[in-house]
Amino acid sequence: MNPDIVTALFGLGGAVVGAAASSGTAWVTLRRQSQDALEARRYEIGRLAAEEALSELIQLQQFLETVSVPHGTPSTDPWEKTALDRLRTAALAVGRIPGEEIPARIQIPFDLARSYRYGGPRHALRVRWMRWMVEDMITTLLEYLRQEKELPPLSSEVLQCQATYARRRDEEQRMYTRLEREVFDDQDPDFAPDDAP
Repeated sequence: MNPDIVTALFGLGGAVVGAAASSGTAWVTLRRQSQDALEARRYEIGRLAAEEALSELIQLQQFLETVSVPHGTPSTDPWEKTALDRLRTAALAVGRIPGEEIPARIQIPFDLARSYRYGGPRHALRVRWMRWMVEDMITTLLEYLRQEKELPPLSSEVLQCQATYARRRDEEQRMYTRLEREVFDDQDPDFAPDDAP
């Protein structure tokens, strides 16, 4: 084979390998830039949503601190509608935060805040219960906005309210079961409705 042809073939082969490496590098670079842009966009959406939720929760916290509660056993909670509306708006904003970590962390205090009636028989206890949950959610969102590596654990107040909720819910369920049993035990066993076969 002619040495000029061999040299040309090696030159052509080197050019093909160089072009393939250059194209591969450009593809990897573009893909990485696309992923970085997507991640930056997701963070920006999360940041805006977290700021909106944080704003609502801070307003709710300020509202709860200024609530004047009537004395005595509550019949209807005068502050309830405003508090639940703000809480719902904050939850919608948290739902727009990408990923599962923040919404999952906020879910426990959010559910407990909605269950504020388990806080006790007085308005003041119920307001305090909701205020504790709101404070925990605010702390979590602030840590998220600071881009901390780990979210804070549930506060001691949230854990205390979680235990109280579970205990009172069990008591409620036992009472319901007992009442249900009493009602059905008191019925006449020979009783049959008129349309019974």
